[in-house]
Amino acid sequence: MTFLRVAGMLGRGGSRAERARARLVAVGAALATWFLFGAANVLALHGQLDERLGPIANRGTRPGTAFAFGLMILPIAAFLYQTGRLASADRERRLAALRLAGATPAEVRLLGALETTRSAALGTVCGAVAYVLLQWSIRGLLLHLPATAAGVPPALGLAAMVLVIAVATVSGLLAGRHVITSPLGVTRRAIRRPPRPYVLLVPVLGCVPMVARFVGLPVPYRPYSLLLGAGLCAVGLMLSTSRLVWASARIAGRRARSAETLLAARALEADARPWGRTMSVLGLAVAIGSGTGWIEAGIMDDRHTLDPFWLTSFTLVNLALLVAMAVAAAALLVHQAEYLMEHGPVLATLRATGVADGRLRRVLLRQGIIAAVLPCSIAALIGFVGLAETGALRNETWALWPVTNGVLMAALGVLAATLTTGASRRRLRRAVSPGRLRTE
Repeated sequence: MTFLRVAGMLGRGGSRAERARARLVAVGAALATWFLFGAANVLALHGQLDERLGPIANRGTRPGTAFAFGLMILPIAAFLYQTGRLASADRERRLAALRLAGATPAEVRLLGALETTRSAALGTVCGAVAYVLLQWSIRGLLLHLPATAAGVPPALGLAAMVLVIAVATVSGLLAGRHVITSPLGVTRRAIRRPPRPYVLLVPVLGCVPMVARFVGLPVPYRPYSLLLGAGLCAVGLMLSTSRLVWASARIAGRRARSAETLLAARALEADARPWGRTMSVLGLAVAIGSGTGWIEAGIMDDRHTLDPFWLTSFTLVNLALLVAMAVAAAALLVHQAEYLMEHGPVLATLRATGVADGRLRRVLLRQGIIAAVLPCSIAALIGFVGLAETGALRNETWALWPVTNGVLMAALGVLAATLTTGASRRRLRRAVSPGRLRTE
């Protein structure tokens, strides 16, 4: 009982940032539950349905659709990771105080797990209830699905909820693990070492069979080589984005012609990993969206018109990509809040010396542009080359669509990062307030 009272006291006495983190964890858990319920719902469908439902209408395309729903967990994972970093300094100091007050390592672990599990359980339950209500209303009012197309199977739904809560519990157990070992060394240190350059070899190796096919060279074991290359490109893009952000910041810093650009570039260069983690998911969505241009062009080249099945399929794919970009942009917004919390005294000092608020906003805006341009451009190029089929289109005018689509997806990625960093005016005003200059 004492343990539960302490947990409740900590939950009620948290700072504004800690309460915001709890709400964001609940939102992320609700989104994860939605997509897992969607995958389970698609797998539970039976028989041939209306063609207007797109890929869920046919039995052959349902497993792939369910897998696509599962992939939507990736941007949510990035969002939850950035959310877990929010107010991490306050959380570590609190856990260290508990250790110094006599709490055992096991009790500190349980307290950290209970904090995250409580928020995740609330979000999971709310997400499950909202999904079931929405699914029933859509099935009964709009699509008129047959009785065989039942809702989410209880076993799969319960497994999805348990999975989300279990992942949140493990995340809570791992939080502040160095505090459990030694509560006397809780400090915040800047990461000075740049990301490793050898991670760039992974996407380069993955692009070899794709480039060979693009230029017309023979590719041994073609299906397997292309599949392996696509996998290496996806994994390599996730691993190397921090290095790309660091390289982009280094180039921008050397060519800077204004103080805002120089400050934004040097801040990114000093710690590119948080930006890289979130930009990796955004870049993956850009790469997939860029590659779908070839599929759409090939289908239009064969059919000249789109039937309801393909029209719904293309709409769902583009909508899923936009949702993935929006969730990744939300993760960038959380990172922006973390950045302003940690660097608030520095920005407040600049403001006190006479730097206008507009110049500080431009620093944040240029950070987003510098961090997004190179990863999104390379991701769009990988997706374009990866699914290119030279000579496969009878009508060469359709070849313009993959190029246009690739440029559009890269621009959407940069725009998402730019709008996210530009949406922090209110938070920036709080960060540069004179109160942030106090050190006692």
